[in-house]
Amino acid sequence: MRNFTYLYVETPNHVATAIVPWLCDVCPSARSRRSYLSDMGAFFADLRRQGIHPSEVTGDVVRLYKEALAKSNYRKSTIARHLSVIRGVYEQFGKKGLVDWETVGDIQAVISPSVEKNTTPSLSEREAKKLLHAPDIKKVVGLRDHALLFAYFKTACRSSAIAYARIQDLERTDSDWYLKVVEKGDKERKLSLLESTPAILAWLAVSGIDQLREKEAPLFPAMEKDGKTPSRRHLTSRQILRIVKKYARQVGIQVERSGRGIGTHSLRKTALTNALQHGAKMEQVRALAGHADIRTTQLYYQEGEKDAEDAARHIQIR
Repeated sequence: MRNFTYLYVETPNHVATAIVPWLCDVCPSARSRRSYLSDMGAFFADLRRQGIHPSEVTGDVVRLYKEALAKSNYRKSTIARHLSVIRGVYEQFGKKGLVDWETVGDIQAVISPSVEKNTTPSLSEREAKKLLHAPDIKKVVGLRDHALLFAYFKTACRSSAIAYARIQDLERTDSDWYLKVVEKGDKERKLSLLESTPAILAWLAVSGIDQLREKEAPLFPAMEKDGKTPSRRHLTSRQILRIVKKYARQVGIQVERSGRGIGTHSLRKTALTNALQHGAKMEQVRALAGHADIRTTQLYYQEGEKDAEDAARHIQIR
């Protein structure tokens, strides 16, 4: 077996050099690559602590790592992602002759925990409206947060797309405003802001951001330590999550629920579900969500009590 010394180093980036082509192929997005590298780094760091050389990894080593993640209260979806990365890495090592295929097969046989899809809870329409209007728009931070929540509800974007939006991503036509976003796989999309436009423009009017000279500035920046002055730093996903939970609790919405609990993704799910409940066609909602497969969109549909009755009314046997 070839020497693995060049991979057995302190930094995850050096470990990744052995599989850069594969990583670029499966992760076209820079953010996805960072996530994969982080998971790889965590596994190799655990091997170092145990004194296990990467070439000595077996299926049982991975099974014990899986158990350690579970005991550390990692979510099933997170554990499944870690295992997927490990399987992918060692498959590449097998293709390059760095480990034998029997070992690769042993690692591939490690079973991931079953993950229930789309467990993020959505809000009712009434809850969503209460959340949207929870921020105090008499304050600068309240104007930002109201505009932020409105943008989520109207675009149904993923958390990162809004978090990384910049001033230059706003686009105006003769009558409408749009937001250009970058989502999964570096896919660029242009979404109508519709009724959220006045809230966003009101926020920008008091933000102190020079929209002509500071086009690279965040559309929804973090605040400075005084809590009143907009910085030129993007809000992180964690900060946005805290904002959502803060206002949800403020208006009496139960945040801790089955599944993942109310979070940023709840806004996306709520928007898509609400569109379906008010008559939008599944194909239209698929386009809004940016899903490649309509079956993914169908997971967002929340059956209502009247669905069966409405279906029965379409039966023409009298």
